[in-house]
Amino acid sequence: MNAAEIERIKDLLPTAMGSEEIRRNVAADILRRSVFSARMESARYLALVRETCAEFAAGTINRAQAMERLMDELARMGHSPTDGGGLSNPASIKRLDLIVKTQRGMAASVARLNTQTEGVLHQFPAWELTRVSGRSMPRSDWPARWAAAGSSCGFEGALQDRFIALKNSPIWQALGDGEGGYRDTLLNPYPPFAYGSGMGWVAVARDQCVALGLIDADEEVGRPDGASLSPTERELADAAERFGLTEESLMEGLE
Repeated sequence: MNAAEIERIKDLLPTAMGSEEIRRNVAADILRRSVFSARMESARYLALVRETCAEFAAGTINRAQAMERLMDELARMGHSPTDGGGLSNPASIKRLDLIVKTQRGMAASVARLNTQTEGVLHQFPAWELTRVSGRSMPRSDWPARWAAAGSSCGFEGALQDRFIALKNSPIWQALGDGEGGYRDTLLNPYPPFAYGSGMGWVAVARDQCVALGLIDADEEVGRPDGASLSPTERELADAAERFGLTEESLMEGLE
């Protein structure tokens, strides 16, 4: 599946919770399979976000058009960029930009994970985390993040002195989990690993992995985690319990 198709199969997750509550109370698997926005209870709006981000990922609309479409719907709902409140304002330009870019980045990464065949993994067994998009104020703590994530998993399949790890290394999930106390991560084992991040993956060739000591010459690497984007009934029940809602009310929001 391509990024647009992946975006379209995501479920809707309306919620009155803020970002930190969502992070603390909702299973990461459900979050990565859903379209949600902090303190956004409108399933109609989230459906528009899903379709808009899918079209943006497909290249049929540009970022400005995506932002305009969402702002028009938010205006209909009574929200305005001039309401103040910073990122807590649903109509904040920065918030909308963050949503659109993050959804596209996540969908693109999942699409890429779905292309990791045995042949691809043999030729390119590892990823390198590197800057793929410029930022006016880039984070300077990536070495510390990498060290914390690596320490949490014993640097299994990962280098300590470079941002290179096998595609199935647990360091990627640890990085997404924010090991070391980082609270701006998305809980995913793939880029973007933090909101607004310009860091992404480039594939590392087999001969370089052997030279770096990540694998032996005849060693094969297992497929990285590319979890399904459709939550199971068990996950929905768990989420409903965390929300303090009935499973039926949660299902209504996902239809």
